[in-house]
Amino acid sequence: MKKPIALVFDLGNVLLPIDLDKTYQAFAEYGSAYSASDIKQITLDEGLWVSYESGLESCDNFQNRIVQRFQLTCNQAEFKKAFNALLLPIQPETSDYLADLKSQYPLYLLSNTSKIHSDLFLSTQYPNFNLFDAFTNIHLSFEMGLVKPDANIYQQVCDLNNLHNHQIVFFDDNALNVEAANNFGWDAVLIQPSTSIQQIKKYIQSLC
Repeated sequence: MKKPIALVFDLGNVLLPIDLDKTYQAFAEYGSAYSASDIKQITLDEGLWVSYESGLESCDNFQNRIVQRFQLTCNQAEFKKAFNALLLPIQPETSDYLADLKSQYPLYLLSNTSKIHSDLFLSTQYPNFNLFDAFTNIHLSFEMGLVKPDANIYQQVCDLNNLHNHQIVFFDDNALNVEAANNFGWDAVLIQPSTSIQQIKKYIQSLC
């Protein structure tokens, strides 16, 4: 007997466009010690967001650590605005497509993200916020205490939603996350941000 299909989506650059360089540039404007490219490289090399996105530190601790690391001069509101600069509007086509898709499959969200970011994109003021109405459950790394590509985060999604007997199709733009999900037993698809919805539509059509 064929297993029922469940769809799991990453958020950033899969359903919600992001531009990380906008945040690096915004931080650089609050200090003179590092350029935007310096901040980008250091952030990646030192994994500066990982503990925060894992839920291991508070918003205040994260802000203080980043401000000190890059010698920034900004208040809390300015820091949040700069950190959120990477979040771009959800496209109407995307939210409309998911609204239709939820009548065919159970949909789940699995995102490496932070409280500061989620406070904004889960706000009813965010453009095309209704996209989130399509999901049966929303799983955010900072609430789960784990980040992709840790295999335990995929296990937690299965356990919390009783998906052990489902064929899980997962869409993510990060190759390491896709590889880990495939190794875990999910059918994981690497998404190119510039063609994300087209890729998702084409792959889902192939499931029918």
